[in-house]
Amino acid sequence: MDDFSVKSERKGNVTVVAISGRVDSVTAATMDAELANIMRENKKMVLDLRDVSYLSSAGVRAIVRVLHGAKKSGGGVKLANVPEHVVQVLQTVGMMEVLQVYPSVDEAVASF
Repeated sequence: MDDFSVKSERKGNVTVVAISGRVDSVTAATMDAELANIMRENKKMVLDLRDVSYLSSAGVRAIVRVLHGAKKSGGGVKLANVPEHVVQVLQTVGMMEVLQVYPSVDEAVASF
């Protein structure tokens, strides 16, 4: 099993959140809580998904929740470094049309 982690750092006025490991029904609740805490501090967020090995529907819900929370408060959430297997999950559930996806963290940060 891949070690799950959520780590954040500031890049200017944006918080970059690196998520790694399996985001499944067990770990999605932790990710959801971590993202909610980060959102209290900063409404502009980039999720770096480079090291996500698996994304379940529970993980998608956590991303949707933080996206809606950010939009309501005048911020935004953008994705960076999204692996192909995660893109496939997001396409399957119809989220690629809603999400802003960038090939790198720097490009996502610069888009704010």
